Amino acid sequence: MVALFISLISNDFTLLYKITGAIGIISLILSALLSGAFVDGDRLGRNLKSELKEDRNQRFSLTNSILLIGLPNLLISVVSYFLMK
Repeated sequence: MVALFISLISNDFTLLYKITGAIGIISLILSALLSGAFVDGDRLGRNLKSELKEDRNQRFSLTNSILLIGLPNLLISVVSYFLMK
């Protein structure tokens, strides 16, 4: 909604897919970093064994929340890009 408002005020609707796309990509990268997607299996296994179950659940909950913010933004970005073309 904020990206749409900024696009309307500036009268530049390309900002809509640029802003939502940037938010979506940043959210996906951040959620991947928090989930441990960029580390190898051995390191991930050691990290999971050394952390508490509550901490792991909190980290996965945060990862899922960030992912649920990023995916709709990416969807809006792709749809608005093809509608504006």
